[in-house]
Amino acid sequence: MIYEISGSDRDAPLQAYKDNTATGGALLTPVKSYKLNWGGAKRVWSNGARIFVINDDDTVNVFEQCAPATGDGAISLIAALPRSSKLTELISAQDVWMVGSVIYTLSIDGAITHRTYVETKDTAGAIKTALGATVTDKTGLSGVTQAWSPGPGVINTLITTDDPDTTGRISKATTDPFATINDEVTVGILGDVMAAPASCLADADPNVVPHFGTPPADENVLPVAQEAADPDTPRPSNTVTGKFTLGNGQRATGNGQRASGLEVTVTAADVVAGSDSAAGAKEPELGRATTAADGTWSLTLPSALPAAVRTAMDDNRGALNLNATTTGTTTSGVSVLGVDALVAVPPRSTVLRAASSNEAAAAAEAIDDGHSVPMLPNTVDDAAAEDPTPEQERRTFAAQAEADPMATDDKTPTWQSDRGALAADYNPYLEGGKDISAEKITPLAPESCDNAVHAVRQDQVHGGRRGPRELGLQGGVRVRRDHEQHHRHRLQQQRGLEGRRQQAGVARDGRVDGYTNKGSFYARQYKVPIEYIKYKHQRICFGGVRSTWYTIEAGRYKVPSGGSVGKIGKNVSSKDGYRGYYRSPKSHRARVEPGTYFQLSREKSSKFGNAVNFMGVALGVTTGYDTNHKQKITAGNRTSDKHLIWGKNGPVSSKPGVFYSN
Repeated sequence: MIYEISGSDRDAPLQAYKDNTATGGALLTPVKSYKLNWGGAKRVWSNGARIFVINDDDTVNVFEQCAPATGDGAISLIAALPRSSKLTELISAQDVWMVGSVIYTLSIDGAITHRTYVETKDTAGAIKTALGATVTDKTGLSGVTQAWSPGPGVINTLITTDDPDTTGRISKATTDPFATINDEVTVGILGDVMAAPASCLADADPNVVPHFGTPPADENVLPVAQEAADPDTPRPSNTVTGKFTLGNGQRATGNGQRASGLEVTVTAADVVAGSDSAAGAKEPELGRATTAADGTWSLTLPSALPAAVRTAMDDNRGALNLNATTTGTTTSGVSVLGVDALVAVPPRSTVLRAASSNEAAAAAEAIDDGHSVPMLPNTVDDAAAEDPTPEQERRTFAAQAEADPMATDDKTPTWQSDRGALAADYNPYLEGGKDISAEKITPLAPESCDNAVHAVRQDQVHGGRRGPRELGLQGGVRVRRDHEQHHRHRLQQQRGLEGRRQQAGVARDGRVDGYTNKGSFYARQYKVPIEYIKYKHQRICFGGVRSTWYTIEAGRYKVPSGGSVGKIGKNVSSKDGYRGYYRSPKSHRARVEPGTYFQLSREKSSKFGNAVNFMGVALGVTTGYDTNHKQKITAGNRTSDKHLIWGKNGPVSSKPGVFYSN
């Protein structure tokens, strides 16, 4: 039954309707009009047999509907609630609803309470009403504007915020005691929600996909989900490439052409990665190149690599981690520095020669040259380069993200400070009050230089939400997430001047972990322990320091003594569901047949922003060298269900990154 109170129809201000949609009829089938003066009522709620009305004078009348199942019975006043502090709670509440004989209220300050409604009769047969003791279910709810119960022992809450991505979030909780069981049932439900507990529901049509508005097209035309064939992979090569641009070279077309004639030095990064010498250890130089007119450069590595470099490459299953460095001077005399982290896979690697064809193809996928890197203002003085204080770290973006982690794949801000929050429009190219990002860069005269690196600090961080996000899958399915990662996985490296951090990328090593068979509606990020190391780098020419910069790098997958190999992270079930499905490009969609499964095992996964907090700096993470990285959905055997999936970045048979399900 649905009741409507009209403020304009004075003859029939109360209209009763029957919801006949279960039998193919209308949602609002007129049943009866009542001439009750409720047009000025402040609030009305009902449990079917009783209807409660808060009048404009703050009295509360109780009416009886003598035919609650059909809605066509007489409605008569039977009593009024006595004035008391409990009555004041009902009158001042932001929302009121009822389940059976229990009245719930949501207060303005975010508290949910309930009390029992009691009726008795005196000796003359008159009905006496009372409210039982107030019981607090939950306090401190922020942004909750409405609440209701779809049935006994369950409360749904609706949050309205200024954020279009989170407003209209419905959460579900159970009572006695109050405990949240799903903090994100759905997002985007706006306006008043009409809900009441039903005694029964009509069976859903197994051939119709749930929807709002226009029915969707027949999903039977969707292709059956099939994993893509092994993609064409780069061939192992001795050649690495990259590009250095002006500070605005990635924002304005053609400006990158001015970063020409720069000498690029390529060094092996892994050989001295573990050095803790205060003076630093030299990275072996593997060659030099010169940037072309558009800033690009290319270098063919020597056919005979130093023994230490060859060993590091073989230890890394054939992948060789490199650093490419260049320096120059802008028109106004500001020294600038460019540093790029690259990976090469030379075909002569001992490990690669002994590998199977699959392993060789996997190794080739590690190649990630061709980067475009903007030059940064250079520094030669690191006297003030001290670790941030605990108070400074608490003010950083990373600390804020850690305190309130969100399920997001948004990019980590390009610039951060490990000593507090930088302005959103922070410009690292302001030198002496002038923006030098578009100034032409003149190369320095060739010098005899070495790159030295020193490990400053290392910590085990239980972060790095590894993709792909294994999302909870609906409709009689089981969820599995494995991460069997070999060789070198690419996490983001933070690089920049002390206190001014820019995002870049590098990493090493991996192991096997994950979760499996979690059942339907399970959707969590997965976090792994990775050892991060802060390095101090210096470019030393003729005994003098020309440049100083710092990096934070993922050293290895490392489980702390007695610690966990992985942790379940943030609930990301909101990424699944019909809303995301119907917003996705149709070319990304597919179906999983009942009794079968679909698995992604050879596609690179999506990037997570703000995934790691290290020394006040938030890092993102993306896996690149992880060909056995799996995401799997197993469909149940019910033929009445449709297991619909879609790729985040493309068709599931191509390069989806991850897939979601409805």
